Order: sequence, then C-alpha cells, then structure tokens
Amino acid sequence: MNPLFGPAFGLLMVVAAGATGGPVVLAVLGLAVIAVAAGLADRRAAAAAVLLSITALALSDPAPLFAAVSGMSAAAYLVISHAAGRNAVTMTVPMVAGLLGFTAAGLAATAVALPVSWIPLLAPAIIAAVLIVVAIPLLADDRTGDIAGPASDHQLPGRYE
Repeated sequence: MNPLFGPAFGLLMVVAAGATGGPVVLAVLGLAVIAVAAGLADRRAAAAAVLLSITALALSDPAPLFAAVSGMSAAAYLVISHAAGRNAVTMTVPMVAGLLGFTAAGLAATAVALPVSWIPLLAPAIIAAVLIVVAIPLLADDRTGDIAGPASDHQLPGRYE
C-alpha cells in the first residue's frame, strides 16, 4: 500500500472535523495537522492527531456526515499508520466493509429521530449480547465442540482431592 495513504486519510480526518469550526477549532485543527505530519516519523503522534480531531469535533457542532467522514478517516489513518514499516496488508476487504458499514450505520442512526429518549440505554445491552454471541465459538473445546467450563473445573491428571 502506498505510504501516502496514511497522511491523506489523516488530512481528510482533520478537514472533515473542522468543516464548521470557529477560531478555537481551527487552532486545535492546526495542532492536529502538525500531529499528522509528526505521525510520519512517530506513529504515536497519529493517536494524538485523532484525539485532537475528536476535540475539534466536540468543540464544533458538525453535521453528522462530516463527523462520520472524520471518524471513518480516523480509523483508516490509525490502521495504516500503525502498520507502516511492517510490510503488512492493512486495508483488506473485510476492513473496508467494516469501515463503510459502521459509518453507514452511524449515519442511519442519526437520520432517524425517534421521540423515545430511553433508547440509547439499550446500546450497552445490545453490545454485550453481540459480544457474547461472537465469543461463544471461541469458548468451544477443540476436541468435542462443547463449550468449555472455567479452568478451575478441570482436574489435572493424577491429582485427586
């Protein structure tokens, strides 16, 4: 992958975050641009650039589309910058599908204005349920396919209590 894709996504993240900002937001975004440039030499600066862009988003009131583009670009920027120099394939088809899918889901969630104020309280329960469903195959015993119990339930061979 071209090494310039990382900074390109970083600059897109910064520009999208500051599309509707005032002077304070522009100052924060100036620091974010400096952090994107520093991210070429030190990948820890990439995380600082993302945090500065998040700060700019919090200080301004951007349209959901700009926030979504900034977030999607931030995710791509972090993946590319943290894999730089490792000769790793960073942008795979599942990753791009995930980036686009979660961005579309976020935009769809902001487009539908429901009058029920308690719906966001369901998000932690839904996330926990999804994580449990995803983790169930990881708990299966390779030999039998049954879900394994905790490690304290297993007895060591030749040891009786």
